[in-house]
Amino acid sequence: MIAETVTGDGGRREGLTPPPSRPYANDNQYIIHRPFNSESNTARRAAAVEADERGTDSPGVMLALYTLLSLPFYVAVVGTLLLSLCVYLKSFLYSPEILPKLFFKESTLANHILKRCRFITRSFSPSVWISNRHIQTLLPWIFPHNCKCQFDREYLQLRDKGVVALDWVTNVNLPKKKRRTVILIIPGLTGDALSVSSLCDAATCRGMQCVVFNRRGHGGTFLTTPKLQSYGDPSDLRQVINYIHDRYPKILITVVSYGSGCDLFLSYLGEFGSSAHICAGVCVSPCFEVNQRSSDIFSGIYNILVLLYMKYIIWRHARALSDVIDVPGALKSWSLKQFDYHVFLKMFGCEDMDEFYERNNPLRDVDDISIPLLFICSLDDPVYSQNSIPHDLFKYYPNFFMLTLETGGHCGFREKLTSVSWADKISLDYLEAILEFTIKGYRINYHKSPARSTI
Repeated sequence: MIAETVTGDGGRREGLTPPPSRPYANDNQYIIHRPFNSESNTARRAAAVEADERGTDSPGVMLALYTLLSLPFYVAVVGTLLLSLCVYLKSFLYSPEILPKLFFKESTLANHILKRCRFITRSFSPSVWISNRHIQTLLPWIFPHNCKCQFDREYLQLRDKGVVALDWVTNVNLPKKKRRTVILIIPGLTGDALSVSSLCDAATCRGMQCVVFNRRGHGGTFLTTPKLQSYGDPSDLRQVINYIHDRYPKILITVVSYGSGCDLFLSYLGEFGSSAHICAGVCVSPCFEVNQRSSDIFSGIYNILVLLYMKYIIWRHARALSDVIDVPGALKSWSLKQFDYHVFLKMFGCEDMDEFYERNNPLRDVDDISIPLLFICSLDDPVYSQNSIPHDLFKYYPNFFMLTLETGGHCGFREKLTSVSWADKISLDYLEAILEFTIKGYRINYHKSPARSTI
């Protein structure tokens, strides 16, 4: 007989049945007697060995074993991807805060502006998907501001029988004040009243009257004389400001200009100095050198867009301009330098382009500018390079201030899709602070010692 011995600790062993005189080896063993069958036992052992070998070599078992061993790696990879996705989606809900840099010369006026406007703490927080400089530049044209203002157009005939247009905001309940504030808005070459409606809405809510200046032949106006306004010719703007000043002698005139409109505004301030009839001004995305328009940075899609618009102006007024400019040459030009050569060189009697650029340089008379000016610039402006910014101006002139942002595009500064521009809100705060300083005066460090503006 073969006996299988089962121990108390779970072990088993087989052997011959012990003699009857010792039925138990110890107290922890008992003996199971089975009939001896050598053939069936041998077959059972062989089948067990074959099953073990077959189970070990099975692909399913190996795959399961590999999966169990690789599970920590897959968990780490999937967790990393999910965490990255959450961080990426969170960036759409929480916009990055970009703080501006302020350049100025220390003065009493500067101290008041810093305390009143708190420029350096006014962060610019655009949504991530519109923070790109090209999106910021094109966004105002693709998704314009939902304008709530209504405009009433007034045509003004100039001394040479030319005509410009003034678009006045009409649906505004202005507070009854002894001296009201008028904001004269000068858009860029391709701008009009609708393109600056964001500022008009914001200014109207603050009780300011807005009026938009449209150059000869621009903004849907007709051309009555064979003349267009060049970048730095302030003669038309001078007559417009004199008209507003004479019609409303008690109002305070301020100016906000955009893009190429800054060239015209700076040329006006430099040429007329203290007799400009302007209290304060803002330049958004200004061009400090007019010849940048034909450099490599002003290229690509922006060059094409501006050229197409200017060609449309020439084509629309071709009959009136055919005697003073080269209309076919202007329509065939593929750079702004060529366009300026065929249009403005002969019209203004310049011998070459260098003379034209010198006569239209916006900073040619910068020493004569006497009003407080704020410049708002974006360092990623795709139209005008940051290398052209004259930082020395803000070291030596106490009435010049400049805010720079790392992003914002050209005349963009949108924080949301159709929201009021960050630059527009800053501009209005600045104008209010300047008017408070120049008219009411203020107290240095907000103590008892009064100080008046010397500008």
